[in-house]
Amino acid sequence: MGITSQITVSIKSELSESLLKVNAFTPGSILNLKVLELRGDRALIDFGKFRATADIKVPVSLGEELWVKVLASGKQLKMSVISSEPKNPLATEILAGHFKAPAADSLQKAQVDLKLILDQAMASQVGKSYPKFIINILNGLSYYFESFDLEKVVTKLIPQLKACLENAGVFFEKSLENSILKSLGSSEPETPKQLADLPGVKNILNRDLKANLMALKSLIEDKAALQNFFTPRALATLHNSINSLLSDITHQQGRAVAQLDSAEPFQVFSFTLPLKEGAQTARLKVYFQKKQKSGANKGFRISLLLSLDRLGDLRTDFFLLDKDLTINFFVKEDSTKVKIQENFLELQELLHVFFNQIVLKVSVSEKKVIDFDHEDFQVDGDRQVDLRV
Repeated sequence: MGITSQITVSIKSELSESLLKVNAFTPGSILNLKVLELRGDRALIDFGKFRATADIKVPVSLGEELWVKVLASGKQLKMSVISSEPKNPLATEILAGHFKAPAADSLQKAQVDLKLILDQAMASQVGKSYPKFIINILNGLSYYFESFDLEKVVTKLIPQLKACLENAGVFFEKSLENSILKSLGSSEPETPKQLADLPGVKNILNRDLKANLMALKSLIEDKAALQNFFTPRALATLHNSINSLLSDITHQQGRAVAQLDSAEPFQVFSFTLPLKEGAQTARLKVYFQKKQKSGANKGFRISLLLSLDRLGDLRTDFFLLDKDLTINFFVKEDSTKVKIQENFLELQELLHVFFNQIVLKVSVSEKKVIDFDHEDFQVDGDRQVDLRV
C-alpha cells in the first residue's frame, strides 16, 4: 500500500471538537486502526476511542489492522496508510488505544519451553549446587508456572488462579507501591535496601512473574553467571522465552495506561494459563472495573477460551450480578453444542450450591471463538465489570 492511499472519515461536530483536544488525532500522528466490517468501498473502523464508518481507497480484509498517518483533522479526518512500522510502536499504540501483544501460541510455547528447562534445573539441584539466589528465582518461576489441573475441585483451583493473576507481572509496580505505602505508613522514607527487605516487598519479588523474569534475564545477559548450570542452547531458549513473556507484560501494562483515559468502564487483561494436559491450552480474559458509579449494579465478568482434545475450541463468557450467574458457551460445531447441552442439568446442580439463579446458554459461533483475542465487551448502562476471586 502506497503512502498516498487515504482513509477519510466524516466526523460529527461534537466528536470533532473533542478530538481536537486529543493529541493522537492531530496531523502527523500515527494510529493503529482495525477493520471491523466491510461495506463495499466503505468500512467500519475501530479507532480505539470510537468507531466510525470510513471511505477507504485501499483493499483491506475483515479484521485487518492498519498503521496510518493523520493528514488532516476536523470535520473530515483524513489519513494515509503507511507500510512501515512506527519507530516507537509502544508510544503510538498507547495513543491509539491498541496493543498487538505476542500471539497466544507464541506465549504458550514460551511458557512450555521455560517450564521444561525449569523442571530440569529443579530436578538437578543436588548435583549442581545452585547458588541460593538462583534457587530463589527458579522457585519463584516454577511456582508461577505450576500447571492447572482442570479435574481439581473448584475450591482448590480458585486460590491457584487468584495467585496466578495477582503475580502475572502486569500489576508488579502497583503491588510494590501499595506494599511500601502500607508498610511505611507515616514513618520516614527508608533506604532502597531497607525497602527491599520489607516482608511484603520480599514476597512480591519472590512470587511476581515480571520480577523473576527480569532477574533471570539479567543473569543470562551477564554471560558467566549461568554458564556452569545451563547449556548454551538452554540459555538461548531461556532468553527467547523470557523476552516473549516480558513483551506481553509490557504491552498489557501499556494498554492499561491507554484504557485509563478511555470512556470504557473497565480494563481488560489476557492471561495464558499452563494446563496439566500439555496438548490443551487455556486463555483467560479478565475485565477489571475502573470506577463504580454510586448506586450502580456491581457486575463481574470473565471470558475463558479453552482448546480441548474432545471438544475443540470452547469459549465461555461468565457474568455475575449479585448471586445470579449467566454462562454463555460458544463453540464451532453443532456436535459440541449437543455435548454441552447434555451436561446442563448436572452443571446446574453443581452451581446452585453457590448461586441463586443459573442461566446457561450455548451457541454455535465460530466468529465469537475466533474474536476472543480481539474484542472487548461493550457494557450497557450501569453494568460495571470486575473480577474478584
